[in-house]
Amino acid sequence: MDLKRTFMTSIVVLSIFVTGCNKNSAKEDVSIEDEATQQRMMTKVQNDVNEIMDKDYEYVINNMGQPYCTTYYIDMDNVSNLENMDETDNLRLIYPKYTAEDEFEGSALYIEIKDDKVVEVQTYEFSENDIKSENVSDDIDIIVDQYNESSYLPLSKVEGIDFSKFEGKSIDSLYEVVGDGMYNVEAYDKSRNQYVEAYALIDNGGQINKILTVFGDNGKIEKIDIVDKDKTMDLAQKYLYNY
Repeated sequence: MDLKRTFMTSIVVLSIFVTGCNKNSAKEDVSIEDEATQQRMMTKVQNDVNEIMDKDYEYVINNMGQPYCTTYYIDMDNVSNLENMDETDNLRLIYPKYTAEDEFEGSALYIEIKDDKVVEVQTYEFSENDIKSENVSDDIDIIVDQYNESSYLPLSKVEGIDFSKFEGKSIDSLYEVVGDGMYNVEAYDKSRNQYVEAYALIDNGGQINKILTVFGDNGKIEKIDIVDKDKTMDLAQKYLYNY
């Protein structure tokens, strides 16, 4: 495994286990009252973005709840901060809009945060295939998308599969394994030619200790690994701080 791929794998694992699981757990604990409060704030922001302009990340999360997707823009010079992904000073939050009848409207709020302050709020047509690598500053090397609403893939569904048969095939061929399952994290470079998709694997005991990690290159599967969390964290310590 080359350095770049090891680096991206480590970021994926860190983003799942440092932010992903915590966020999903927090989401499950949200009360009906909290959801109502968050929906009211969402409506306020839709009508007047000044409601959250210059507010920090924690304020947005506490008042609007977890976004559909959090995008982290990573400068390789700051990799030592990756253990605190929520403190990354350049990120974007995506909140799909819903009507009063709780029906999806078709658009979403895109909230840009820099230096822990909301600097821009825009409404765009919502797309699950949103491209976030356009107009990215030159100092950004890796982009990481973490999806808070993705479910976990059962470990039993992928154990024993010969993944080598997928190498060199279109990324779409993976649907044979994951079905409609959505990856929890994707990391890619600005060209979006090379990327890593990661599915958190949940075992029969409800634990997540392994990740199905898919390495892609120009739409083709380069390699698939089931990565042990602990070993990958060791790789992160070895490579992230000595890049």
